[in-house]
Amino acid sequence: MFSVYKYREYFIAGVNHVVPDYFQDVVFIRQQGSRWDVTSAERFRPQDSELSIIRDAVKFATHKDDLKKAVVDLRSKGIVLEEIRNFPFPRSLIEGKKKIQAEFD
Repeated sequence: MFSVYKYREYFIAGVNHVVPDYFQDVVFIRQQGSRWDVTSAERFRPQDSELSIIRDAVKFATHKDDLKKAVVDLRSKGIVLEEIRNFPFPRSLIEGKKKIQAEFD
């Protein structure tokens, strides 16, 4: 299950980790013409003050419950975030990459 929220033209999503219910990262996704731009919340530098508030609330979410709590807090401040079930961007943008670590003796 993916955690995706929408604010204006931006989608905020948790990138799934190999460990269920945990995130590798939280990203902001926006369509630019025919392509999708994905920016890590930690690197995202918005001009909009509400987007800055959203970024600060979600950028350190490591678990799906952290992201849900951040969204509830933002909604209590009057920021409208819509939960998205069928997102328009490719699923591969938020599917986690499995990291393989080789052990050498």
